[in-house]
Amino acid sequence: MEVNSSTSTSTSSSTNASSSQLNADFDDFLLLLTTQLQNQDPLSPMDTNEFTNQLVQFSQVEQQIKTNSSLDNLLAMQTLNMTALGVSFIGKYVEVDGDTFTADGTNSTTLSYVLPDTAASGTLTIKNADGDVVYSTDIEKTAGRHDFTWDGLDSDGNLAPAGEYTVTVTALDAESQSLSVSTSVPGYVTGLESDDSGELMLVIDGKKVSLTGVRKIALSSNG
Repeated sequence: MEVNSSTSTSTSSSTNASSSQLNADFDDFLLLLTTQLQNQDPLSPMDTNEFTNQLVQFSQVEQQIKTNSSLDNLLAMQTLNMTALGVSFIGKYVEVDGDTFTADGTNSTTLSYVLPDTAASGTLTIKNADGDVVYSTDIEKTAGRHDFTWDGLDSDGNLAPAGEYTVTVTALDAESQSLSVSTSVPGYVTGLESDDSGELMLVIDGKKVSLTGVRKIALSSNG
């Protein structure tokens, strides 16, 4: 399992550097102020307005750095929580948005699709990795979510070999207009990684899937 925390680490380092620089600048400012006050002409004292303004500016910058530090802490906590959530998925079957799934050549597989409206006609098609149609059937036409359990047999009744498959659902409404049908497929979570942007991704059947794409946790590949 690989988790990339470079984003939060970099931000925290930047905040720490800014805080250290502010402290150094403030020390220099106080030293300069003390020196000038000690050497001022008693008959012509310095105008303290400028010093006061600089003190206010230092205070504002300090508050901003503290705010950034608090945000860094919140980001770190969120990352830890998301990591813990992602780890809890490892070793489990999940249902995720998508159309590609892995069949083991033995057990049935439960696939899901969502119709935005009632369909007049529709077909569910399963293709192998070569793009050949292995199985097809009519779909349930009412609007909403539907589950379909494929027993692993092809259209001739033969057991399809283990491998990667793709499910496609096409549907037309009463006006013969195509409906936008979303599908979800099962998968087995084997790890947790992060992408280039630092987002945590589940490793499902060798592919990276966002945590937000998980729709359900199941006890087995057939739901």
